[in-house]
Amino acid sequence: MARRNVLDMGGTIFVLQIVVAAYLITLGLLGIIYWQSGGAQFARDLNRAFGGSSNPFNLIVAIVELAAGAIVLLGLFTGVRSGLLAAATLVIAILWVIQIIIVFFARDIFEPSFLVWLNRLAADLIVLLALWLINRKYA
Repeated sequence: MARRNVLDMGGTIFVLQIVVAAYLITLGLLGIIYWQSGGAQFARDLNRAFGGSSNPFNLIVAIVELAAGAIVLLGLFTGVRSGLLAAATLVIAILWVIQIIIVFFARDIFEPSFLVWLNRLAADLIVLLALWLINRKYA
């Protein structure tokens, strides 16, 4: 009997791809919406007042997440090239790894408590694994 490849389970990866696309699209939209919120504007103005810069990195990441989510979703229903889908998921996965390193290891490690930290890290690692599985489907 031939060994069955995990990535050949079309139904599971199909549903995973829909969920990841919805997650990336909503995450990108929230990032864009909150970039213009009063609190975010005030924080950027305060940062500039003390010599800092108005770093648009979070806005850029939000736009990339929105675009990648749209590409991943369109890949299910249209003839989007698999190379574009592989590239989009790879870019988001790399950004996700950078975010994990910054948020969980470069800042206050094990904060506010070890269990909360570990739980949040595990959630981000699940998203990273889902991105990797989708990437492998198109690579």
